[in-house]
Amino acid sequence: MAGIAEPQQQPQPQQQQQQPAPQPTQKVSDIIRNYRPTKAFRPSKQEGPTHITSLDFDDQGEYLVAAGDDETIQVFDIKEGKQTKTVPSKKYGVHLARFTHHSRQILHASTKVDDSLRLLDLHNESYIRYFTGHTDKVTCLALSPGSDAFISCSKDDTVTLWDLNSRNPQGKLKLATPYLVAFDPSASVIAITSQSTSSVLLYDFRNYDKPPFATFDLAPHEERYTPSTRGRAWTRLEFSNDGKNLLVGTDYHGHFILDAFEGNVKSFLVGRNGSPGRAAPVSTSGKPLGQGDACFTPDGRYVIGGSGDQPDVLVWDTHQTPEPGNFLQPMTRLPHRARTAVIESNPRYNMIASADREIIFWLPEDSGKAPEK
Repeated sequence: MAGIAEPQQQPQPQQQQQQPAPQPTQKVSDIIRNYRPTKAFRPSKQEGPTHITSLDFDDQGEYLVAAGDDETIQVFDIKEGKQTKTVPSKKYGVHLARFTHHSRQILHASTKVDDSLRLLDLHNESYIRYFTGHTDKVTCLALSPGSDAFISCSKDDTVTLWDLNSRNPQGKLKLATPYLVAFDPSASVIAITSQSTSSVLLYDFRNYDKPPFATFDLAPHEERYTPSTRGRAWTRLEFSNDGKNLLVGTDYHGHFILDAFEGNVKSFLVGRNGSPGRAAPVSTSGKPLGQGDACFTPDGRYVIGGSGDQPDVLVWDTHQTPEPGNFLQPMTRLPHRARTAVIESNPRYNMIASADREIIFWLPEDSGKAPEK
């Protein structure tokens, strides 16, 4: 993985005259079309299938953490392209493993014993703190971009605000099915989706105990775009890094791109074929857990995601003009050999990580090479 390149930036001034001239920059659209799988990490042999249920990069993009239904936490060094640590969590189970702002600390939800959140120190593989308060499974974790605050959603119909430095909740909201939550890039706004009411609620994070300052009603849009799964299959909520768009990912038909200020549907991302085979937060199907199969790229322009039960990875360009009805087709399909159930874009480097039963690292192929068939 030594060939990972930083996102395209302005050329730096030459320090010495004999240095070669900076290489010409490439458009992001050209780079993203050339992503190819470069490395696969398969689970070790064991009884029963293993599914990766969550992926997360640290702030610097140098490490990746994966949670699996084999009740282990796996950590990968991105620059070295190798797995560096496996931490078992057999007693409590593990889901939604997230880096804090420290690359040696992992926050995760439990899948058995109780519904506490746990803060793990990777250095000595011991727990620093438990966060106890939920009485049913945690469905989403979101860490503040600017502080040690974080938010959890649960099937107990609560949204809880926490601080990493205290085991006690800092606040709590009681809502109907608030299963997904996201911070905006400024860390001043939180979005919460309530699936049973088909709504997205926006709160001022500093005044979370006040009513939401905006409510987006998705019921008419669901009736139009996802009638057969209305209110039953939201799997992902994410702001773009420029704060202008809000992604509401679904389990089957496609994904909504909302104007983060007005709430109108800017486009509906189509091109998928079926479900990725993971349980949405409201699901009682017994399918493996997941965290949604679509995400924004760091520049906020593109959405990358799985193609349901097909092996390709799809890329949508949100700057493209949608078809009539605001349907947006993929700009490209990246060839793959396996289904993609979980996907994340590295915040600092030109790479993607995807997973189902194995974890795949994707890098842009050298433009001088012929594309893989």
